[in-house]
Amino acid sequence: MNERSRILRGSARAVTGLLIVAASATAVVLLSSVTLPSVTRAPEAIVVDTTQNTSRTLVCAGAFGVLGADSARPGTAIPLGAPAVTVAGDASGTTSLTRSEGGEGLPTVLAAPNDEPLAAAQVQAVVAEGLRGVTASACAEPLNEQWLIGGGSSLGISTTLSLGNPGAVPATVELAVFDENGAVDALQTAGVLVAAGTEQTVSLNGYAPDRERLAVRVVSTGAPVTASLGVGQSTGITPFAVSSVTRQTAPQTELVIPGLANVSDHEHGPSDVGEGDDFPVQLRVLAPGGETPEVRARAIDGKGVSTDLGSLTLEPNAIGELRIPVWPAGANAMVIESDAPIIAAALGSATEGKEHDYDWFTPAPQMGADTPVAAPVVSGGTLVLANSGETDADVQLVAASGKGKPSKATVPAGAAITVKAPADAVITSTEPLFAGVRYVQGGDIAGYPVLAPDPRDGELTVYTR
Repeated sequence: MNERSRILRGSARAVTGLLIVAASATAVVLLSSVTLPSVTRAPEAIVVDTTQNTSRTLVCAGAFGVLGADSARPGTAIPLGAPAVTVAGDASGTTSLTRSEGGEGLPTVLAAPNDEPLAAAQVQAVVAEGLRGVTASACAEPLNEQWLIGGGSSLGISTTLSLGNPGAVPATVELAVFDENGAVDALQTAGVLVAAGTEQTVSLNGYAPDRERLAVRVVSTGAPVTASLGVGQSTGITPFAVSSVTRQTAPQTELVIPGLANVSDHEHGPSDVGEGDDFPVQLRVLAPGGETPEVRARAIDGKGVSTDLGSLTLEPNAIGELRIPVWPAGANAMVIESDAPIIAAALGSATEGKEHDYDWFTPAPQMGADTPVAAPVVSGGTLVLANSGETDADVQLVAASGKGKPSKATVPAGAAITVKAPADAVITSTEPLFAGVRYVQGGDIAGYPVLAPDPRDGELTVYTR
């Protein structure tokens, strides 16, 4: 092949290459401007019920711990006696927590499937040197954060904090204590280690002595815990009162305390504002967020009559107190409204002859409409239903055991009524309600809220690819 032929062949190949490149570029341009057919498939959504095969655990605080029962260890709470536990619903398992002081009346642990109504409560007559009265409290689910308010550590008053850990790992509990002046210096408080399967009881008198009012924030890591207060008061060597305080889950702007009462066989006596109850109802409130809200309180009775009880403005992180000279006759609940989230408790009392007792009544969580809620009623107790809404609530009560006939009641809008109920009651209402149990026998008084389970979103949506 001569030189001219090689040049011609090379030129032809170059031209061919250029044509191919040009054709490819043209195709790319055309494809980018033309909509090609495609297949689109959206991710498939699958809804999973996360509550299947899950269970709830309830812990009852156990026997009342008495400070000073052992003179050699005046700062140690010694459990005395044993409470009676009432259960509404079927527990799939029942165990006990251990404690260093042993004794009778160990804390009871109950478990049941998450979708089955279950609740429990305990009541105990306390008779000890310098103490007398009745305590009652709701058995509660363990939480990582909770609040308690009530009691004090001034002369004659002792307040203990009981922490229960039904879990399989230890819990480290941090306490933040508040009094009438604000938050107690953190250097005066310390962490409490609660071993798995145990209950620890500590004296708040040791953490914050000489305080007129006390509140506690309980935060646990490692495992959730239950918390309750035990309050005892004497005047000199004369017993005055005992109380157990049920926890609150979180501060709220509206609280309802069902079951509150103030009864006496004594005549009304003089007070700062004229005639009043011999032992007035006291409302204690804390706004733990540092706000200074105005708090308003009113009492409601069975007919829907609302009675203004007064108001107070809180100081930042300090426990405020409102004394109510006369508790309205027939009132069964207190409604508290605030401009900022608060926790609260109200002190009701009973007096007959020389015997006196009191109890710190705490707010109840709201029961959802058309949702069965177990409501244990201890022996001698009365079920109280409060409707703070604007629509009458139709209520059905049945026994969890299935025994007896169902009963019905109507709770008028803005009213709080007492109803007859079996010990293992299950409540279903057409409107949201608040429920509590009140125990009044002679010079003894106690009460506790019905702890409706927190609403849990049992659905999880999973998108497959």
